[in-house]
Amino acid sequence: MGRTSELSVLEEVLAEANAGGRALLLEGDPGVGKTALVDAVAACARNNGAPVLRVVGVETEQELAFSALHQLLYPLLDQLPGIPAFQGQVLEQALSIREGSPPGRLAISAAALALLQVVAKKVSLCVVVDDAHWIDQSSAEVLLFMARRLSGCRVAFVMAARSGWNGFVDPAGLPVLTVSPLSPEDARTLLEYSHPGLAETTQRRLLDEAEGNPLALIELPQQLNAAQRHGEEPLPANLPLSARLESVFADRIRMLTPTVRFLLLMIALDGQRNGNLQHIREAWAITGEPWEDALLEDSVASGLVRIHQMNDSVAFYHPMARSCLVYMSSAARRRAAHRALAGVLDRAPDRRAWHLAHAADGPDEAVASELSRVAESALARAGAAEAAAAFRRAAELSPDRETRARRLEEAAFAAGVGGQLEAASQLVAAGSTETLRGAVAAAYVLFHRDGDSDAVFRVLLPAMRQGPRGDHPEDLAAYDDAFYVLLNCAVWAGRQDLWPSVYGVLDHVSTTARMCFDCVADPARTAHDVRERLDRATAELPVNTPFWRVNWLIYTALYLDCFSYYDNVWRDFVGHAAYDSQRFVLLARAHDSYMRGDWDTTLMLAGEGNSDAAGHGYNFTHILFTYGLASVAAGRGDEETLRRHCDVIEAWAGPRKFQLMLAAVNEARARAAIGRGDFEEAYQQAALLTPPGVLPSHYPHAQRVFLDLVESAVRTGRTDEACAHVEAGRQARLDAVSPHHALIFACAAAVAAPDEKARELYEAALVIPDAALWSHEYARLRLLYGEWLRRRRDYTVSRVHLGAALEIFEHQLKAPLWAQRARDELRAAGVTVGVSDGRNAALMSAQERRIAELAAGGLSNKEIGRKLNISPRTAGSHLYKAFPKLGITSRAALRDALAELDRRDGP
Repeated sequence: MGRTSELSVLEEVLAEANAGGRALLLEGDPGVGKTALVDAVAACARNNGAPVLRVVGVETEQELAFSALHQLLYPLLDQLPGIPAFQGQVLEQALSIREGSPPGRLAISAAALALLQVVAKKVSLCVVVDDAHWIDQSSAEVLLFMARRLSGCRVAFVMAARSGWNGFVDPAGLPVLTVSPLSPEDARTLLEYSHPGLAETTQRRLLDEAEGNPLALIELPQQLNAAQRHGEEPLPANLPLSARLESVFADRIRMLTPTVRFLLLMIALDGQRNGNLQHIREAWAITGEPWEDALLEDSVASGLVRIHQMNDSVAFYHPMARSCLVYMSSAARRRAAHRALAGVLDRAPDRRAWHLAHAADGPDEAVASELSRVAESALARAGAAEAAAAFRRAAELSPDRETRARRLEEAAFAAGVGGQLEAASQLVAAGSTETLRGAVAAAYVLFHRDGDSDAVFRVLLPAMRQGPRGDHPEDLAAYDDAFYVLLNCAVWAGRQDLWPSVYGVLDHVSTTARMCFDCVADPARTAHDVRERLDRATAELPVNTPFWRVNWLIYTALYLDCFSYYDNVWRDFVGHAAYDSQRFVLLARAHDSYMRGDWDTTLMLAGEGNSDAAGHGYNFTHILFTYGLASVAAGRGDEETLRRHCDVIEAWAGPRKFQLMLAAVNEARARAAIGRGDFEEAYQQAALLTPPGVLPSHYPHAQRVFLDLVESAVRTGRTDEACAHVEAGRQARLDAVSPHHALIFACAAAVAAPDEKARELYEAALVIPDAALWSHEYARLRLLYGEWLRRRRDYTVSRVHLGAALEIFEHQLKAPLWAQRARDELRAAGVTVGVSDGRNAALMSAQERRIAELAAGGLSNKEIGRKLNISPRTAGSHLYKAFPKLGITSRAALRDALAELDRRDGP
């Protein structure tokens, strides 16, 4: 009633699902009617012959990884043969049906989507998720993955969650329909329909109290006696708005017998799933009380629950009733109910451990140990958020102070890995930073949230100088985790005073950590054999390696620009940690797409990561993604966007003295200046980072400005400086670090070479294996070689290279200024540009046109000569020939004459 527009939207969702899939999130206040709308869309789908898959979020199951996903997929398990066998195994492992190594989050999500697609090929499906704000984080991420990828899949996917609190459901990218309170007219109609015969004064009072909330309109009158309904007695005093509906359920609950209330408490704490009634009966037997069917009858008569005979289950009508009943029960009764439920869950260790934890009324090491095992299992299965909660509760139950501190540290670490930076910060405050794990958790927060490099070193070094606590693998891994934060901080702080402390603890780290150090700390001096070491480390990687420890390999691959080469390996591990590691993979993919010239993908990934990191307090990661956005803006010559991103980077990195991040601003500005042909500015910016002839120690981005420095030096007449820098690269064996480094060095060497050696060096650069993978540098190589050939009047060959460069700049990189440079060179290589003066058909050569454009922009003959690598006299000669063709006699008239001719020759 009063939901015509909402029902119309839902009918459209079902109709569009038949054509290609549609998702929708319903949001509204408790009791506003979301469940009724979900029921309506489910009924409509069934009437149309579409199977309905229903998931109901349960508050007590939020700590159980993939519990909601189990509800969704369990009815479809007989369809597993329709998807690839390995995906079927992934789902069986995620749902604890099959034993095996923990699957990755991406693998689980892809497999679940594949299963849905297989079923949808046979018949349109309707998936409804009610109380989505209660579903566990692991399930929420998988469900959202599917909901955002329904294109071409005949599925209607409708979720319902409370406004202002979606739990782990991130509405980004989903269409949202807000379910508002009923209008005054519709609210009155519903009240009169549900409770006819109410007095006018009673109606007005109830309408004021309900404020359009359908549940309140239906439930509140049921608590009134006959005299109150008829207006013969005043209504009860007004209650606070936040407690109105809860008070309705509380009154009903108080009227129940203690035995029925305890049964309902067990139902509330057990959660809602198919077949749960048998489980409730078994748990009831543990209490020692005899089971009577009258208990269920009284429960149903209360109006709080209903029984589904078809699947032998019992469920609350409204989640607020369930929450209210738990809240109103004493702690002792809640513990007794949890204890009884735990007694019948030997085959469900996760749920059993949590029930035991809730049943404990004091420290209990046996329960704490069991819950810690649950946390470790959840962390391995990508449930970092659930692991943090389990470790935290295990710490509360730990009688030993040292064990309690260790579990708090594990909770903080899991919270950080799971993207809960604020929770990690709180846990760090509750724990200790004297132990290594505690120091790591604290340093993680200090680095990612605060960007405080001095504090990171202050916290980590005292614990690290003692070396690993023992020879146990976990002790060595904890030390590596500490070194990871320390190294990352040292790299991006870029301060020479921090490195001695890093070298002081280097002997204690693993070979994998040492490999990463050699690659990222000072690669020009220590990274030459790292690619071979990375190949070996990847080949020897144990299948059950926790994902955050794979970060060492990803970090190494990033600085070798070979992340995508190992993509299949990384893909196997995605999902073994929550938000933090997923951000790192997202960051790696954004970086890799930029290096390979897929800049549209870079913008998409960096934009997504930027907003996500900022929203979760990962300020350092937010700035890294901003660096990626700035790099694309620089490459495409988008000066305004570049300025905006650089301002953001400087505002954050400046006060924190993150020198490498500040250097990234100079790097981007140098690249932008090269693109627009401002070679003096490019040289000044690049020289700030790497003085000519010097590759500074512990500056891992030297290769990113190497070609910019050499080209700008040559273009500005600083040939000696260009040659010195190439020689520094040769002495450092820069070309031996990676194929990308080899391409950059070879191109720079050709640019700086004398004419008698240049052709050979350009040709050698072109045949570097996979050179074309690095689109921007490869296009620059073709452009520079084409320019050199054109100046040698080898026009035929030059056009081949210039045409290839133009194709990449224009269509792949979408870099207009670079594309214009290629066009200008093509014109200068013999393509003439027809320009009409309105009176005759005089033709200007491409070179004359280019010189006229530069002169119109205010450049002198000397500046034009420098830009085009010709003498000032030649520039003046071409300009003199262009004047009569344009019908002018002075430079002052050039801009207007060219504009007029372009207008006349335009389409």
